[in-house]
Amino acid sequence: MRFILFITLFLSMLHANHVSWYGDFDKAHQQALKENKKLMVLLIKKDCVPCKEAIKDAFINKPYIDKINDEFISVIITKDQKSSYPIEMLYTLEYPSLFFLDNRELFVCEPIRGDVTPDKLESYLEECK
Repeated sequence: MRFILFITLFLSMLHANHVSWYGDFDKAHQQALKENKKLMVLLIKKDCVPCKEAIKDAFINKPYIDKINDEFISVIITKDQKSSYPIEMLYTLEYPSLFFLDNRELFVCEPIRGDVTPDKLESYLEECK
């Protein structure tokens, strides 16, 4: 029975509309420059339940996902990861935190710190044009 549930969940995820994430800030920044797009940076912490919930709830199968993929290069960064990112600029003690930057790495609007929800994200996407 678990196997059937797993297969069903896996197949539904294959058809899910989701954010296209980069795992490396420098590569994401280079792509943002190339495509003249903004950066959306999600900072998470390893083994963080609210981080996992935010990814599942706010970044999969939402009506604004296409807008994110069209307007932003999105990068997900895990605290203390090996690859570099501007830690002094994206510093936070609250996880998850979501930052919106232009392709010159300047803030477009205030970050969402600690409580990344679909409603907040949707309103920020309107505000951070």
